Amino acid sequence: MTNDTFEFAPEDDAFESVSAGEPWQILLVDDEQQVHEATRFALEGSLVLDRPLSFTSAYSAAEAKAILKQPKRFACVLLDVVMETEHAGLDLINFIRCDLNEHSTRIVIRTGQPGYAPELRVVHDYDINDYKQKTELTTTQLIVTLSTACRSFQQLEMINRHREGLELIIQGAAQIFSEHAIETFSEGVLVQLCSLLEVEHHAMLCLRQDNAHRVQVIAGFGPYASMVGHSIDNIANKVLVSQIEQVLQTRQNSVNEHLAILYLKSPSDDEMVICLHTSRSLTESDIRLIRLFSVYVSVGLDNVTLFERIENLAFNDYLTSGLNRNGFIKHLEEQMCHQDPCMVLLADIDNFQAINDGLGHRIGDLTLIRMREHLQRVLGASCPIGRISSDNFAIILPIDVYDSLPDLMSSVSESLGQGFSIKDYEVPVSLTFGVAVYPNHGLNAFSLLQNAGIALKKAKAEKRGSYVVFGEGFEQELQQRLKTTIELRHCIELNELRIEYQPQYCLKTKTLSGVEALVRWHHLGQLISPVVFIPIAEKSGLIITIGAWILEQACLQQVSWLQATGRSLRVAVNVSVRQLVDPGFLNTLDAILSRTGIDPAQLELEITESMMMNDQSQMILILQAIQDRGITIAIDDFGTGYSSLKYLQELPVNRLKIDRTFVSSMSASIKDQQLVKLMIEMGHLVDLTLIAEGVEEESEGELLSSLGCDEAQGYFYSRPQPAHIITQMLMDS
Repeated sequence: MTNDTFEFAPEDDAFESVSAGEPWQILLVDDEQQVHEATRFALEGSLVLDRPLSFTSAYSAAEAKAILKQPKRFACVLLDVVMETEHAGLDLINFIRCDLNEHSTRIVIRTGQPGYAPELRVVHDYDINDYKQKTELTTTQLIVTLSTACRSFQQLEMINRHREGLELIIQGAAQIFSEHAIETFSEGVLVQLCSLLEVEHHAMLCLRQDNAHRVQVIAGFGPYASMVGHSIDNIANKVLVSQIEQVLQTRQNSVNEHLAILYLKSPSDDEMVICLHTSRSLTESDIRLIRLFSVYVSVGLDNVTLFERIENLAFNDYLTSGLNRNGFIKHLEEQMCHQDPCMVLLADIDNFQAINDGLGHRIGDLTLIRMREHLQRVLGASCPIGRISSDNFAIILPIDVYDSLPDLMSSVSESLGQGFSIKDYEVPVSLTFGVAVYPNHGLNAFSLLQNAGIALKKAKAEKRGSYVVFGEGFEQELQQRLKTTIELRHCIELNELRIEYQPQYCLKTKTLSGVEALVRWHHLGQLISPVVFIPIAEKSGLIITIGAWILEQACLQQVSWLQATGRSLRVAVNVSVRQLVDPGFLNTLDAILSRTGIDPAQLELEITESMMMNDQSQMILILQAIQDRGITIAIDDFGTGYSSLKYLQELPVNRLKIDRTFVSSMSASIKDQQLVKLMIEMGHLVDLTLIAEGVEEESEGELLSSLGCDEAQGYFYSRPQPAHIITQMLMDS
């Protein structure tokens, strides 16, 4: 039988006795001294994968544990299984894999007991690299075994290095991706790269954006820190500058023993060069990690530049190229941080909607652009101006010009006297201003703008083209409105609301035909006019709750009258546009009809004619749904909106209420009388009932009757009455 022992050829590099690189650390664990000596003798001067071997001996498992606890790491452990105990070797393996959590070190079991072999489960569970009988291990076999073990150790270490590097890359990318400024992003790139390669912070990062010729240093450590913000042309080391330019030209990395110049390009074509000085040569593993890291950096660079563009959009007006609302508020808040007194002017372009509608949106846009440019020219290049809404500009002026504000406003008005010449159109323009002063009229940007807006509304109401400065009276009015809103919120639970009913009469029979429910607020011993609190309720949204309460009380009262007198009386309730467009209105209406048991035909909802100007198509759908429930609908204040026959035909309504302004003037004016007659005829033409409100004289009632009006209400017939008076009126009639 031939000898099957395989020996490497002597000329193989693995056996050369020339030292190259750091030695492989081998731990010999055996309780026999001669095994240690034989192993060392057999492998003395040998190379494994071009590296020498270094041996450490342990004569028991306990001694091996003490050695393994030290920082030195071993590529391979040559281990005897049976030493101080039968399972000492296996216990040591468990210690290495589980206690030390060491999975790269290879373990080769050597046993001198013939026929002894660990169970396959043990080999698998503890990742044992090989199993050999001591008597079988020739020098060649021993070297082959160690070569296999060391190669496996090297590969596992490389995998771990890549895994740890990848974790560092992901962690580093997460940190630098959180940066939104390109300077701090670039510093983060250098910090993470130096940490990844475990080298000193001796580096710089250069950037060339949009294929520009200028290459700028935007981050640097060590001797390059002073170069940040400068062109690479200012770097004293011209050889380095030449190398950077060569890398940019060839778009190839340049790596030598102590300097790595890395080229990166973002998806949007921005080019980045990183110069990194190292105290050691970079390995292939380092290069692979750098390439992977470069992918993250390239994407990150794109993210940063994108964020800068988004930030520009966030604070600048895309149309006028000036500040937008956010940018203006930011600028104003920065000035407030320094506690510098100033004025905020809110300017509104008068009749801008007419420009848009009459000349088109393109001319409207050009008007806005010209207006910002004009204001900047008149008020000065350093004056912050922002377009904060469609045709509103906000301006910050120093407090020094407050005393000369009338002259300044006059000069602005005069400068706009000729209007703008835009695309062959002569566009007339004027501005109305509201003014608020910091800190007198607000301690933050929002309150200051709000108060300037209040002053602007007052100026627009008084005289277009003028200006109004926010004053104490405005603030008191605002505080009173807020106080009323707070108190109104609790009016129902405090039982402060009352409903009175104004009778409505049939002009033909002179009999009671219905009533209108009118809410009254008795608060702290005072009767507060609906003219005061109803608009506040609508603006604050409280009208939803209050309106539902009024509707339910009126329905309950109608049923109560029917039960008490046997007379069914129509009750009319006013509803606001805020109630009608509320998504829950129809559900609320159905619930009230169900709870009260009212006959829907005896309920009438009144809406104002001006409400139809908001969204007529939406209103028609809502009114149709109401009418489908059997409820009648009346248009209040008829004649004050935009009445037309077509309009009346389209609306799902049953009754028109002629506004009191026409009723009061028709007796003295034939023209107004003819107008009322026309309203009545228009209503009858589309089968609607006409009722006039505000009748205060007998002659007015008689005239309305002669003109064909169906019903009327007003002080001549009766003032609004509490429910029990209406009960008595029903019983007496």
